[in-house]
Amino acid sequence: MKIKRKLLPDKYLLIIYIALLIAGLVAIYGAQTVHEPGTEYFSNHLNLLLSMFVFSIIILIIPDFFDLIDRNVPLLLILTILLLIYVLIFGITVTGSFAKRWIYIPPGFTIQPSEIAKITITIYIASVLAKKGEKLNNIKKGLVPPLIILILVSILIAIEPDSGTSLLFAMVGFSMFFYGGIPLRSLIISWIFLLAIFIIFVLNVPYMKSRVDVYLSPEQQSEEDTYQMKRATLAFNYGGVTGIPDEEIRDVSTHLPAAITDFIFASIAQRYGLIGNLLILILFISFTARGFIISSRIKENIFLKNLAFGITIFISFQAFLNMMVATLIIPTTGLPLPFISYGRNALVINMIMFTILLKITQRREL
Repeated sequence: MKIKRKLLPDKYLLIIYIALLIAGLVAIYGAQTVHEPGTEYFSNHLNLLLSMFVFSIIILIIPDFFDLIDRNVPLLLILTILLLIYVLIFGITVTGSFAKRWIYIPPGFTIQPSEIAKITITIYIASVLAKKGEKLNNIKKGLVPPLIILILVSILIAIEPDSGTSLLFAMVGFSMFFYGGIPLRSLIISWIFLLAIFIIFVLNVPYMKSRVDVYLSPEQQSEEDTYQMKRATLAFNYGGVTGIPDEEIRDVSTHLPAAITDFIFASIAQRYGLIGNLLILILFISFTARGFIISSRIKENIFLKNLAFGITIFISFQAFLNMMVATLIIPTTGLPLPFISYGRNALVINMIMFTILLKITQRREL
């Protein structure tokens, strides 16, 4: 189906996008200054951001972009699954991680298949739900095929191991199933079954069980195991409402593990205070609301309607889970804060996903 296009995407979504990118630069600069002085995290993030911004503009001007990706969904899906299998066999670890989540590409690049899967699985589910129509009411024909793919991808990611991302995929997948029209009763039964399997898996994998134990009974754990939680708590306490002034920030004990990555929300609290945290939270709430509005306004093209919803919840779920971890509401998941945390693979994929959502808003009726 040809899509009538307009030149500029949704202005409100574009403002949120630019604001998130700027917030990420400010957060990484502040975290590097305090926790990783002498490193090049900020300059690396800035250079990649600028490069991807140019790439985003290219995506926005490509004609028939969605027809192209919809026609190639099977190829994208097969390549993603092959990459997820390849990384389990030939993958590498990086500094600060014991999991095999990266594939090395000479002369010095790494790719993370689980990040790539965020785009391809969202596209796959959006496409398959759009094409099934009335078959969605039939469990065998509607739910089972995409559910098998979702389970396979989630298992491959969990084996790396990466339980947080695996759980994220399951949450997004089932949300898209429900939004796409699969009956709730079918989803509830499947969700209970998969949740039971996930709990059994977590309780039998040492590093996952350790995270749960630290969260449920920190007083019974070693100082080393609870160090990150305690430092995150101190970061929020130090920051107060407005944060610690530059001239005073080094007068307190500031070390916070993963301050640039998984716990950057706590780092923001320390340097920019409650005000900084609220600004980040408002940006993501605004993005979520705008994404839902955009998806709800699409009436004719169900593929794009499902895709807009999937991208919105993938970014939103990850953001809210990260903030919940940093504030000790849930156990550590290892998920970065989209656009804010340092991470080259994550930044590339998140910017591509956001750009696709912007491109959807180039439809005339939006």
